Amino acid sequence: MNLESQGRRVLICDVDRTVLELLQIRFDLAGCHAFVARTGSSALETIKSARPAALLLELNLPDLDGFDVLRALNPRGEGIHFPVLVMGKKLSAEDIQRAVKLGARDCLTKPFSGADVLERVARQFRRQAPVSPPPAVPAPRTAMV
Repeated sequence: MNLESQGRRVLICDVDRTVLELLQIRFDLAGCHAFVARTGSSALETIKSARPAALLLELNLPDLDGFDVLRALNPRGEGIHFPVLVMGKKLSAEDIQRAVKLGARDCLTKPFSGADVLERVARQFRRQAPVSPPPAVPAPRTAMV
């Protein structure tokens, strides 16, 4: 992961403990602060308190599914202020379209490599980095005749 990711908070929401542990270790080693949640409702609570810079969200959750979480984060359809990457074992084209309409920015199909996840999140961080304005160009001097 690139320097843009250092110190950022990342929330990982998945019911699978193995996935949570794998990703938490990967993000911690990359210099991020990884938080985990195993249900949609606990993810929403953690978002309120931890204010993550990114969310990795399993669509198939036991209480509120990933779509419910996306709807809660984007109630007016104006977008989510941090990148959300949805993940799942069997993501159909309809699932992906629905998730993107609700505010997701990327999708990952399981199984995936930890390195791939880190790169996808880093890419999202690069995309949302503020663009610095071009340097000011001094106005040309005009000679008075």
